[in-house]
Amino acid sequence: MNYNIEFQIASIIFEITLMIVFFSKKRWASPANVVYRVLMILTLITLILDVASVITITEVIAGNEELVRLNNFLSKSYLIVMLAYIGTMDVYAIVNTMPAKATTTSLTLQYVGMIITALVFIVACGFVIANPLLYSGVGKWIYSYGIPSNTVYVMSTVSVIFVLVLFFCNLKKVSIKRLVPIITFCVMEGTVALIQMFNKHLLIIGLGIAVSSLIMYFALENPDMNMIDELNKSNKRSRDLLLNILPLSIANKLEYNAKPFFEEVNNVSIMFIDIVNFTKMCSEIGGTTMVKILNEFFGELDDLLSNFKVEKIKTIGDAYMIAAGVPDIYAENCLETVKLALQILRLLNDFNRRKKIDLHIRIGINNGRVIAGVIGKKKFIYDLWGDTVNLASRLESYGVPDRINVSERVKYMLGDQFDYEPMPVVDIKGFGKISTYLLV
Repeated sequence: MNYNIEFQIASIIFEITLMIVFFSKKRWASPANVVYRVLMILTLITLILDVASVITITEVIAGNEELVRLNNFLSKSYLIVMLAYIGTMDVYAIVNTMPAKATTTSLTLQYVGMIITALVFIVACGFVIANPLLYSGVGKWIYSYGIPSNTVYVMSTVSVIFVLVLFFCNLKKVSIKRLVPIITFCVMEGTVALIQMFNKHLLIIGLGIAVSSLIMYFALENPDMNMIDELNKSNKRSRDLLLNILPLSIANKLEYNAKPFFEEVNNVSIMFIDIVNFTKMCSEIGGTTMVKILNEFFGELDDLLSNFKVEKIKTIGDAYMIAAGVPDIYAENCLETVKLALQILRLLNDFNRRKKIDLHIRIGINNGRVIAGVIGKKKFIYDLWGDTVNLASRLESYGVPDRINVSERVKYMLGDQFDYEPMPVVDIKGFGKISTYLLV
C-alpha cells in the first residue's frame, strides 16, 4: 500500500516559510514566544521524521533488515518527538492561561503543571524506547501498534483533556486571543485523527500541527519586537514631551490620575527674569532676530537650571518664571534660588560676549506661601498663584538692570549670607509701601 505524502511535503514547506518569517525579526522574549519557538522547531522535526518514516516503509524490500532497522529508528524518533510536541503544547497552554496579575498560588500551580508534564514526557519516552514497534503487514507499518504507539495516543488524549480543562477554567480570566491557539490545538488533534481514521492513506496529522502553528503565530501577543521598539520610542517621546511641560512628580501624578488639583505650600521662592527694553530692541534689530536671540538665551537658562533644585514654571513673552521649594519641598530653597540668580548674571555676561550683543535683564525674587497645581481640562500646565507670585513679578518690574532685587522676606530668610543695598521704598498697588533690596 502506498501512502500520499503530499500533505506532509506541503506542511514542511509551509512550516519552513513560517519559521523564516518569524525568525527574520527580533521577537519579544515573552514566555509564550519562547515556548512557541520550541513548538515551531518540534513541528518541523516531526514533519521531516514523518516523511522519512513513510518513505522507508513504502520502499521496504523483504529481507532488507538494515532498512527495517532504519524505519524502526525513524518511527520511534517520530513518536518521541510527537511526545515532546504534545508536552510542549501543554506548557504553552499553561503559559497562555496565566492571568496578567499572577498570584503566588497561580505561579506555584504553573510550575507544578510544568514539572508534571516533564515527568510524564520522560516516563512516556521510556515506554517508547523500551518496547518494540509491532506491525501487521507492509501496508500497516506506518500504523504500528503496541505500547510505543499507544503511549502517544494516551498522552495525546490526556493532553487534549488537560488543555480543555485549562481553557474552560480560564475562559473569563484571560483574553480570547490567548485562548484561541489552545482550543485550535484540541480541534486539530480531534479533526485530523478522525479524517485519518477513515482515510488511512491521507497522512494529515502533520498538516494539523502546521496549521495550529500558523494560528499560534497570529495569536501571539506583540510578536514583532520592532513594533515594540517603535512603541517604546513613541512612549519615550511622549514622556519626554510631558516632562518638558510638567515637573517629574506632577507628570507622574497626572499619568495615573489626569484630574485638576491644587495645594497650598509654604516657604516657596519665586524668581522672575525679564529682558530690559525688549520691545525697543525688537524694533531696532527686527522681531524675528530678537526672538531668535531670546530663544538662545532662554535655552541656555534651561540648561543652567538642570544644575539647581528649581523648576521652570513658564515663559510669558520675554519673562521667565522659576520656582524653588515646589513641587519638591525643601527648606533651603531661598538660598538655592539666589545662587541660581547669581549664575544667571554670569551667564548673561558670557552670552553677551559670545553673541556680541548688549542684552540686559532684571531679576526679582520673593518667598512665601503660594497655591500650586494644575487647573482646567485641556493643555495642562503646572502653575503658581498668590500674593507671593505677584510681588515677585513687581520686584522684577521695579528692579535695576543686571541686578537681583529681593523682598524683605528673602533678606530675612538669607540672613547675613549676603550684603544688601536698600532700594527706595516703593508703593506697589495691592501691597502698599514695600522695602526691597539689591544683592551686592
